[in-house]
Amino acid sequence: MWTTAETETRRPSISGAGFVTLDVTLDDASRVTYRGIGGTTGNVLSILAFFGWRSMPVVRVGSDRIGQAVLREFRELGADVRHMGAEPALETPLIFQFAAQPSSLPRYGFECPSCGKARRFTRELIDTGFKAALDDVSSTNVFFFDRVTPGAVEMAETAREGGAVVFFEPSSVAADSALFAKALRASHVVKYSAERIAGSLSDLLDSGFVEIQTMGAKGLRFRKHSLAPDWVALPALHVNGVADTSGAGDWCSAGFIHALEQIAENCAPQDLSYNEVYESLRMAQAIAALSCQHVGARGLMRATAPDAALSDALRILQDNLCGPSSVGPASEVAFIRDAAPVSGESSYLDLCCQTLV
Repeated sequence: MWTTAETETRRPSISGAGFVTLDVTLDDASRVTYRGIGGTTGNVLSILAFFGWRSMPVVRVGSDRIGQAVLREFRELGADVRHMGAEPALETPLIFQFAAQPSSLPRYGFECPSCGKARRFTRELIDTGFKAALDDVSSTNVFFFDRVTPGAVEMAETAREGGAVVFFEPSSVAADSALFAKALRASHVVKYSAERIAGSLSDLLDSGFVEIQTMGAKGLRFRKHSLAPDWVALPALHVNGVADTSGAGDWCSAGFIHALEQIAENCAPQDLSYNEVYESLRMAQAIAALSCQHVGARGLMRATAPDAALSDALRILQDNLCGPSSVGPASEVAFIRDAAPVSGESSYLDLCCQTLV
């Protein structure tokens, strides 16, 4: 049922704006075991390019070596980088992932373990020059964003007006409540972590939204308000040989977008059925579980072909035959908290961000 877009006569398209970084994974000896595009938006757009989508990031990078590495990988993936200009006044974000047990939550830090420099996200990375991309954004099938900035929200509104499905994945409730409410109103699908955003966003969503709440090791739950007010839980899928859980949430988001396009092609978001949402999310969970068998947030992409990955995900579904179940309030669920950032580890002092790329 699920195929890569490369096998179709029409390639779906996605544009996106948000958190795009360079990810660097280190082992106990400070050796780099993985390096590549990261950040929620960066991962989702990269994964969908892997699945054959026309992918168009609308975000700036710095004119630094890290930014050049991000641009180079997007080009290698076949992404449309016309709206990814390098700006001398900006710095490209960089995240370090430090060694941990495979089954443990990843440990992250922005600070370079050698020089201490932190390269973080700033809103200027999205809001610089974005207006030149509005016409192109409005012509894509899907728009994805994970940060609330004036530019990201305007792109989301423009994409929705152009007929795109708008997917919003906030990492927290933005300090600007009015702008955050605009971001929600522009979106068709809202996915968020119950650990990062307490309670539900239901009061801010209308009846057409698909609301997805992730719950760590418990899996996720969803509801579409126009169908029923009750949450429906999808338990986590399990695989053997877990190597790294980083990026699993991003594989879930990208997998949902891809599966939904395959299952409900040309279906307007308000017309999605319960079964279409459920089947797409179940496939998304299988793809996310599969990704955990590989080191690095997108290690799966470097280990297998897209068709093989989707076939393997189907086998995971067959091995985890279980249906949905109704659950109560989020407070009844035991969540896994994010690991604390790591900095100042003496074993990493021989590595510096200036020497990575």
